[in-house]
Amino acid sequence: AAGAIVLYHALTAGYALGLGLVGFLLVGGRRRARGGGPRQIAVFHCGFTYSGGGERIVIEEVLGLRRRGFKVECYAPTVDASRCYPDLIGEVRVRTFLPQLPRWFPYREAIQMAAASLLMPLYAWRLRGIDAIVACNQPGAWIAWWAARLIDVPYVVYLNQPNRLVYPRSIDRQTGWVANADYRLLAGIVMRATRFVAWADRRSVQEADQLLVNGDYIGDIIRGIYKRDADDCPAGCHVAASGFPLSLESRFAGGLTINGKPIRRPYVLLTNRHYPQKRFDLAIRAMQEIRMSHPKVQLVIPGPATSHTSTLEELTAELNLDDAVVFLGVITEGELNRLYEGAAVYVYPAPEEDFGMGVIESMAKGVPVVAWNQAGPTVTVGPGTGHLAEPLEVGDYAVGITTLLGDPIANQAMGERAFEWARHFDWERHLDTLQRVVLEVARSHEQVSTEAATA
Repeated sequence: AAGAIVLYHALTAGYALGLGLVGFLLVGGRRRARGGGPRQIAVFHCGFTYSGGGERIVIEEVLGLRRRGFKVECYAPTVDASRCYPDLIGEVRVRTFLPQLPRWFPYREAIQMAAASLLMPLYAWRLRGIDAIVACNQPGAWIAWWAARLIDVPYVVYLNQPNRLVYPRSIDRQTGWVANADYRLLAGIVMRATRFVAWADRRSVQEADQLLVNGDYIGDIIRGIYKRDADDCPAGCHVAASGFPLSLESRFAGGLTINGKPIRRPYVLLTNRHYPQKRFDLAIRAMQEIRMSHPKVQLVIPGPATSHTSTLEELTAELNLDDAVVFLGVITEGELNRLYEGAAVYVYPAPEEDFGMGVIESMAKGVPVVAWNQAGPTVTVGPGTGHLAEPLEVGDYAVGITTLLGDPIANQAMGERAFEWARHFDWERHLDTLQRVVLEVARSHEQVSTEAATA
């Protein structure tokens, strides 16, 4: 059996190497200018393995550019459609760079990311005919850098944040990557090849035809690290023409049931991945003080469980808040929207978040926000749209929530301002910037190719 496995992998490797060599010979060198502007765009992302903000941005970019008439293909090293926006990912039709390992394979995601990063010259032929690449984060930028050299295609890099394996936040150093074994493996690899990874990361970002960043807070950090200009292109939300916030009765009376769990209004909503860096524990501790004046209010937390969820549940039991904190588990996109619409307050306890899409998604439903007065929320929470508490002061955090719960009329007025403020982050604005930049780099590259062909 062992010999058969070795033989199988040897044949697979030989096939990949041979096909890669043929592909390299076919696509290598400068392309002929085709004229007529860009027709085909490839969007790269690191992987679709959970429902995160970075994944949502890529999904909206792919679907949005297609609506605008572009032919767009989306590529990633690894995909798990059951865990990453299952209601939306099917529309994207993500392609993987290389064949996928079986789901039972240990460290599947980490291995596939590493393989896609290292073996790009072998599958570059698959990208023939691409007019421009949008590379979202790493290793997308590194793969696009290779493509620019092998098949002469321009690329735009979009960064939500600096590469956190090379430039970890202080919160990452405190908590580590305990919720994801694959990230622990990748972090271990990076620590043993820090110089090369840092060089590859910096070079692939610095040599991009254009750099886009997720808003001016993280944008200033990225510009400082990579020492180059970048255009702000913050993440977005879908803002209706009108209708939000919902009536006071729909947000402060009655209730609803999701996954068999009853939820009483008014409730406080927290949406994010169950990771230690998100600091759900701070919001849970704030509930102790909130329940003193609002004994029936609940903190509602949807989302699939991680290895960190049990720690949060243990904290909830320790503080005697079992009735106050509701873990819903996996929910649909429609159920998530219902939760946003009916919430009285949205809370965002992550202290070092670069942006925080949940903040603008809740404001797009007319719901005021409580977050910390640092990092991403200093940009996303506009004047009079919520409460920015002193960083890590749970008492001030609880006061902000309690005040919004205690005065429904003022809450409604703040929700109206939040709804209008959310228009600053409408997805169409994001797509306007992305489309403009893609057209600029594609046309500039086409002009250079034309001049070279006629020289």
